[in-house]
Amino acid sequence: MDYQICDLAPADLGAAVQLLEALRPLPDSAPMEIAQFISDVNDGAIVVVALVNSSVVGLVSARVAGDRAWTQLVAISPQWRRKGIGSALARGLEGRLLHLGVRKISALLGPGEVGETALINRGFKPTTGMVLYEKLLSLEPGDVRIIDKWGGQILDGDLWDQAAGMEREKNLIDQRIVAPLSDPSLAAQIGLRPPATALMFGPPGTGKTTFARALAGRLGWPFVELLPSKLSSGEGTLANELREAFIELGRLDHVVIFIDEFDEIAPARESRPASAGVVNELLKSIPEFRRRPGKLLICATNFVETIDPAVMRPGRFDLLIGIGPPDKTALTALWERALATMTTESGVDPAKLASQCHGFTPGDVDLASQRAAAEAFARARATGKAAVVTNEDLATATNRTKASITPEMLSAYQAEVSMFERV
Repeated sequence: MDYQICDLAPADLGAAVQLLEALRPLPDSAPMEIAQFISDVNDGAIVVVALVNSSVVGLVSARVAGDRAWTQLVAISPQWRRKGIGSALARGLEGRLLHLGVRKISALLGPGEVGETALINRGFKPTTGMVLYEKLLSLEPGDVRIIDKWGGQILDGDLWDQAAGMEREKNLIDQRIVAPLSDPSLAAQIGLRPPATALMFGPPGTGKTTFARALAGRLGWPFVELLPSKLSSGEGTLANELREAFIELGRLDHVVIFIDEFDEIAPARESRPASAGVVNELLKSIPEFRRRPGKLLICATNFVETIDPAVMRPGRFDLLIGIGPPDKTALTALWERALATMTTESGVDPAKLASQCHGFTPGDVDLASQRAAAEAFARARATGKAAVVTNEDLATATNRTKASITPEMLSAYQAEVSMFERV
């Protein structure tokens, strides 16, 4: 019985799909993504079919970009193989592509897959020594829409390494949060429940937001920051907006939700009775959120003592973590990172600079280093001499920069750690 080679007609699309469905379980056929095939046809892919009595017994499809074409699919009914249909399909496809200005056709097939012999017969040359690299993206389109709606991001895992110093806090967060969430099977085997909620507290500027973002990047989970000011500006009340956010974001397989200035939305109801509606909503939403695996809520505050005590009880927040000012080791690491991008004279000692920066936050170190660089820049422009940051530039800039953390603030933070930290 003869076959006919022709372009795919709209009336034959259903028969082509039936052929692909029938070939799905066969080991010598490439994986058939039916929805992708239909989408490609609708987007203008070139499809040539073999017809026998109006039935589709074979097809080949390709996409064109300039003078290049890529064969995407070769499918032949088992009873019509080794009858020359593959070569005929390839010849028909070549004819169509030639008239579209294509000069080179490429095809990716596994060894022994349908169509390999036909391509060789038509003069296709195999290219050896190449490796196919593929990556399956972790988010479905529906997930991306939810993340975009709430202003979420996919952050780089390198953020964790960029958090200079702060080894106590990094080790604590890594061991108590990242590790159990990254290896839930081992945690379950031991009986450890991975945390679902954590509250970070400490003086302003110590890196709470930085740690939350770095943590999300290290996990590879989407990061969504819920800004109280933005939530309260929506159509509904702040309580309703929070409820909607928790419900929608809870549909994601994985997510890190971050709420900064948590004391603004969850203050003690005795001191601010008007906040009772929002606090009551949190008391309901947080336990529900904790029951869904693969999700993490991180809140941050500079004023932990003002938060409603009911919100911070065990059963709502798994961990309460103090994030204090950098110690000398951390300050040395911060200076090393800052100086790495600068041209300095010999003898600049990051440890010596760190010893002069008691109470500095990461932002303070960055400010001081840029002040020193600005001084060197101005001098170089004025004198024409080499643009080099000197020890004197750094000492002057450090003295000019006021430490964000005063001794009184440090004393208050240490008292808060003793009273509130739970790890």
